Amino acid sequence: MTSYKQLTGKYLKKNKKRTVLTIIGIMLAVALISTIGLFFKGMQDAEVQDAINSGGAYHIAFQKTNDKLISKIVNNPKVSRFGFYTKSKEINIGDKVNVNIITATDKALELFPFNAKVGRLPEKQNEIVMEKWVSLHIDKNAKVGKKIKVNNKEYALVGILEDNAQNQIDGNGIILSKNNNINKENAGLLVEISSKTNLKTAVNELKQLGEKNSVKENAYLLQMLGAGDESSGFGGLYMALAIIIGIVLISTIAVIYNSFQISVVERIKQFGLLRAIGTTPSQIRKIVRREATILAAIAIPLGLICSLIAINGIIIAFKLIGADSVIPIKISISPMVLSISAAIGLFAIYMSALVPAYFAGRISPLNAISGRTSITKEKIKRRKNRAIQKIFGFEGALAAKNIKRNKKRYRITVFSIVISVVLFVTFKSFMDMSLNISSDLNESKNIHFSVAGADQYTSEKSNIDNKIEDDIKALRSVDKVYNIYDSYFFNAAINNSSGVKEIENMGDVYKKTNFNGVDKTLIESSIRIYDKNSLEVSKKYLKSGNINIEKLNNENGVILVGKNRLYDQKTNKEYFGPIANIKVGDKIDLEFNTFKQGESNKENAEFDKGKVNKVKVMAILENEPFTFTSSGLKIITTKEMGEKLIGKKGIKPSKLNIVLKDVKSEDTSKTEIDSAIKANASPLMVINNIDDNRKSKSTILMVKILLYGFVLVVSLIGSVNIINTLTTNIILRKREFATLKSIGLTQKGLKKMIVLEGLLYGVVGAVYGSVVGTGISYLLFKSMGDFREFGWMVPWQAIGIATAASLIIGYISVLSPLSRIKQSNLIESVREDF
Repeated sequence: MTSYKQLTGKYLKKNKKRTVLTIIGIMLAVALISTIGLFFKGMQDAEVQDAINSGGAYHIAFQKTNDKLISKIVNNPKVSRFGFYTKSKEINIGDKVNVNIITATDKALELFPFNAKVGRLPEKQNEIVMEKWVSLHIDKNAKVGKKIKVNNKEYALVGILEDNAQNQIDGNGIILSKNNNINKENAGLLVEISSKTNLKTAVNELKQLGEKNSVKENAYLLQMLGAGDESSGFGGLYMALAIIIGIVLISTIAVIYNSFQISVVERIKQFGLLRAIGTTPSQIRKIVRREATILAAIAIPLGLICSLIAINGIIIAFKLIGADSVIPIKISISPMVLSISAAIGLFAIYMSALVPAYFAGRISPLNAISGRTSITKEKIKRRKNRAIQKIFGFEGALAAKNIKRNKKRYRITVFSIVISVVLFVTFKSFMDMSLNISSDLNESKNIHFSVAGADQYTSEKSNIDNKIEDDIKALRSVDKVYNIYDSYFFNAAINNSSGVKEIENMGDVYKKTNFNGVDKTLIESSIRIYDKNSLEVSKKYLKSGNINIEKLNNENGVILVGKNRLYDQKTNKEYFGPIANIKVGDKIDLEFNTFKQGESNKENAEFDKGKVNKVKVMAILENEPFTFTSSGLKIITTKEMGEKLIGKKGIKPSKLNIVLKDVKSEDTSKTEIDSAIKANASPLMVINNIDDNRKSKSTILMVKILLYGFVLVVSLIGSVNIINTLTTNIILRKREFATLKSIGLTQKGLKKMIVLEGLLYGVVGAVYGSVVGTGISYLLFKSMGDFREFGWMVPWQAIGIATAASLIIGYISVLSPLSRIKQSNLIESVREDF
């Protein structure tokens, strides 16, 4: 050996197990931060793509233009793309449908949210695309590639757009054509701002150029890109992300620090020997720094590779369920995220190495050789650990003494477990809150077609009779038909003790009333009648109680929806959660409210003006099975009970929701349903929900996969971190354990002692981690509360999972090193210098 620097390589080769464990610790830390960075980038990209798909890629739209404005926009270096478009006057297609022809330039077509479901977008002036339902109203035999007449002008139909359910309900269709020579005098202008400039600043500057009230922002896209209005609530969401990233950074540095600290602390004796033969403190520090460099060169690339594997696993999962065919997922492998992750890892490694190296360089050679630098001599306390000894025996008392004997090792090990628990509790809370904010999947997303009256927004609606329902149910292609009834509004009198704190703070949701001499709380509610099929499928959403049609009818029974939506007028935010603490078996007094808004602004509301019915809560659902947008307490019941409460017989459904046996038979099924309606001479229309629901389900599913994948990766990294720390802790104490065995401790006793040590570390780490994790969970709640109001609860589920996992992992972690200790030679182990 020609240089003391060669000691580094020799040490790493000699102690392969310790080296591997340290590399694993660093690798996991780098994988954690890079994976989470790529996750957040992927989630943002997914939301941005969803915003573009639904609202277009433009940032600003000028609805009124002139030569001066056009010149300023076209020549502005901050503008990357722009396009012109015109919108024709409404063209009547029959009695029920109106269409507008949107003529756009090439660039405008790129910036619009229109995508061809079949065929392509127009490339020539005489080419058009339209929604399927519009084409059938114009020409029943319309096909892509054929000619079609619109407003007495012939076009080539080159594509079919995705059907929009709301357009079908409104009877307003869109036809899209192309023309690069649009008259700019009356044209609208779509503008996309360059990614190289500050988006928010550029948006504000360009808005000033147009006339007031004629400039429209693509608000959702701007919010997703971080340039939205501060009042939108997204600022709180970004604050929550900042908290998450901050925790990850601290955890990354701590995990790497632990890996080095355990390694260096246990090698103090070696450093003392080197100092004794003349090595200077500076040379000791160089040895440790050199070791850090070698480990970084191996562990950082491996950590980045692990994060790429995790991200690609998410993409593969998304492709396996087929959702990428609707919304292609593009989780970009950002070089910036990988570079920042590597830089943070490198910084953490050197910082983690410098502190122990400084400590190693300063220590006295004699103290280091004696091995007493890190062991704390305890004061004699006869009653110490008596409770533990009584429960777990002598081995338990010894385990309790051991974990506190070396304070530094104890803190490092507990801190490592605390980090893992905090990470899991934090990310589980973040996932739950994120899913609370986003829309969830329910049965409405599985509906393929709806049959409703074209006049459903008027006071005189077309109801659906039994003959039409039976004819549609009899169709071969139809699997299920759900009867959808209108919502009916009621005043509900509940016990004063049933109020929810968050709702009380809103001010005007609860009103005071007196019924039969008893003070009650009055709240608005809405009842939706469910048919047999709807009640059956509702069982999937059951939180408590049970759904039995016979009991609902015989016992004046109703079903409550647990989570409701309310708009808070004070904060201008939406609240999502329970609005009354009502349990199964509770009674509610209901009065039909013909004029729902009649007394909404009165603090004391009159009750008992009409007939009051006392109903019994038979079941509570977690969420609503079918979406209905009524605010207040949502109640579900049978048709028989609904007619009794409303005081009206023969209530008919206002809509039919249809589920097909095979969604591939979309066109055939629509023709059959249309024929069934026409055979009954009914003024109903068929609404195609397939495209909208497919897109919506894919978006929600994509967010869920990312969030669940997120928590899975964090859980895996946290688990391996605990295993790594505890395994390293035990392997480095082989001499200590051999000494205990040599003075009479049996292998069984040693195993019991080490297992109890692992469990004690797990318990202490879980307690501290749960407290810290709960605090961070509350901070996340306060941040995300700016976006939507919802109640906060202590994350007991996350704490329970993390505590159980830390104990199980603590137990599993000690099994492998125990088996190695059992197989080792007792005399050689005692003579080892660690």
